[in-house]
Amino acid sequence: MTTNASQIDAGLMNQIACGNKEALAQLYRTLSPRLFGIILRMVRRRDWAEEILHDTFIQIWQSALYYDEKRSEPQIWLSHIARNRAIDYLRKHENRCCSVEDIAEADAAFQAPLPEEDIHQEARRLQTCLEHLPSEQRQSVALAYYRGMSQTEIALSLSQPEGTVKSWIRRALTHLRECIGL
Repeated sequence: MTTNASQIDAGLMNQIACGNKEALAQLYRTLSPRLFGIILRMVRRRDWAEEILHDTFIQIWQSALYYDEKRSEPQIWLSHIARNRAIDYLRKHENRCCSVEDIAEADAAFQAPLPEEDIHQEARRLQTCLEHLPSEQRQSVALAYYRGMSQTEIALSLSQPEGTVKSWIRRALTHLRECIGL
């Protein structure tokens, strides 16, 4: 098997679905740093992120059978599981960012340069695409995907109608898909 996160294939997911614990261990060694980074950025607490990462891999083990390689690449599917576990955890603990400072910080996270050693070609392309979004769309996407806020919560935080926020997010995602080439 491969040790590169960008080369995780459906075969590894199939092995996990069949109950291969070594395949799960390999996936953990390969992808846990990336998933931990996603989770930590959302919850901002290392102890919570560690717990959520653990829960994420339990869910991967239990739901690997449902992975469909025709619908998405393994990394995307696994990232969604991690993100959703973090959102569930935040909702359970009611840890929300709603201040103007937190909103500005979430937006700045998209604009801050990433360390060169951590940047993959896809990340650079996504960063460029995000920079071309209008600020309100970029803020809305940042709050939704990095803070786990619902569209209703974003609307309240930004003092905007919920329909407006939904439109911003929909337009932003459409732009990002086109820009990245999906």
